[in-house]
Amino acid sequence: MSGLPVAAGQVVVRRFTAADVAEFTAYRSDPEVARYQGWAAPVPEADARRLVAEFAAAEEGAPGWFQYAVEVGGMLVGDVGVCLADNRMQADLGFTIARAHQRRGYATDAVQGVLDRVFATGVRRVSAECDARNTASARLLERLGFSQEGFRRRHTWLKGEWTDDLLFGLLAEDWHGAAAGPAIFACRPNLLVADVVASLGFYADALGFAVGWRWSDRRGRFLHDGEPHEPGTALVARDNVQLMLTQVPGAHTTRLHLDVHTAAQVDRLLREWRERGVTSRNRRSCGRGGCTRCG
Repeated sequence: MSGLPVAAGQVVVRRFTAADVAEFTAYRSDPEVARYQGWAAPVPEADARRLVAEFAAAEEGAPGWFQYAVEVGGMLVGDVGVCLADNRMQADLGFTIARAHQRRGYATDAVQGVLDRVFATGVRRVSAECDARNTASARLLERLGFSQEGFRRRHTWLKGEWTDDLLFGLLAEDWHGAAAGPAIFACRPNLLVADVVASLGFYADALGFAVGWRWSDRRGRFLHDGEPHEPGTALVARDNVQLMLTQVPGAHTTRLHLDVHTAAQVDRLLREWRERGVTSRNRRSCGRGGCTRCG
């Protein structure tokens, strides 16, 4: 495989070089960046120098890990790692973005650019996992078409505690199919609801939505950082259309966030709502728990 560097949306994806050591050391040493990662912060410069040298010497497309540098305006802002299986048909994915450059779409652009390259080589499946508390990474994977395939309770010993893992997978046919569709900007509603549990029941039971994720244990109690707390946030999905549910006492309004879907996906969901008798009026108030629906 050749052709690096490549432009990917707002970012450039390229090989690592020796000049990246200082910036790599800085963002990997940030405790917030390392919070859900397997390394301890700060990262000694000698260790960072060794890692960057290994990244620079690695062969893209060979079995094992290859780390892509993510650059914006001539500055290293993060990295995306791909571990190719010996059969070259499967791969694992990981990504890290410096805190100062998060929430700008850089990670999405970089991961999308890397996935384009990976699937172009004939890889059939890409897997990813993240700490269940790392909701930003989980949402990024879902936006790019990954499906949550598993939830491992207290599976990983990380920084002095047992943590839960979310498991994701993406197939080549799903990626190529999404790339071929006529992408448009549509709305992914973030619905402000008075009762997340009641709302989950409505979308799952009445409309056939799958529950993408929520903070909860086997008894249905919502958890945050491992401790029970008032239900707060959940995600439901149907036909690749996602709805966020955020509990707010006395909720009566709807906030909208932009997301990318295809026209066919949105139209199919709306047709199903109409066929099930869910009108604009009863979408706004289904009568369960005083929750608010999108109009």
